[in-house]
Amino acid sequence: MTAPSLAEVVGSMTGDPLTLDAPPSWSQGRTLYGGMTAALAWAAATRALPDLPPLRSVHAAFIGPAAGRLTLRPEILRQGRSATTVGVDVHGEQGLAARLTFFCGAPRTSKVAHERIEAPGADAPDSFPAVLGSGQGPTFAANYDIRHVSGGLPFQGGPPEFLMWARMREADGADPLVSLIALADVLPPAAMPVFPEFGVISSLSWSFDLDRLPTDAGAWYLAGATSESTADGYSRQSMTLWNEAGERILAGRQTVAIFV
Repeated sequence: MTAPSLAEVVGSMTGDPLTLDAPPSWSQGRTLYGGMTAALAWAAATRALPDLPPLRSVHAAFIGPAAGRLTLRPEILRQGRSATTVGVDVHGEQGLAARLTFFCGAPRTSKVAHERIEAPGADAPDSFPAVLGSGQGPTFAANYDIRHVSGGLPFQGGPPEFLMWARMREADGADPLVSLIALADVLPPAAMPVFPEFGVISSLSWSFDLDRLPTDAGAWYLAGATSESTADGYSRQSMTLWNEAGERILAGRQTVAIFV
């Protein structure tokens, strides 16, 4: 049986509250990987609460395994004249799996506008080799085409940072923003190049802000991640996505538990 695409997984959410079976092809170990969990939560929010203002910022706490039959419960936490805050709890078969907060805000006229960031230089995606071959890496990675630009590689040495091109392989029918949220967490933790041996990892929290909204679910993105400090079994990292035009799309931070 062919693994379901992102659009097919989102389309399988039914009922009130919304439920679906966690697809094994989008898993990392015993749970859906974090990007997919967050993407499904946003898809559930827009399904249950149509006409939300544009998404501006996301906070996610990954609490337990998102596995088996999932239940997603969106609710409006506060609604103002221009801003709406939405909470989504994701429950798996073992209880609460994730709690997400989405901050949405309508555009406003402003006299202040600037952009003081530049994308790192990188040749086109086809100039670089694929990171993973068939059957390599976590299960969910088969849904993506990932090309290594610079930085280390997991368990192979180099600095604790990555710069890679990534895109979703089967994006037909997917909402561009749902696709972007899923992809934004696709890189391995940036501390992995300095692991002395194979080790298990688990994302604890993830937050990100959006500079602009995507328009193409299958677009290439230049994804960067840097482990800024690692101690006591936890790594703190920054994460950034740029589009092919060199415009920053997303800037985030993540705390990762490492077991090595």
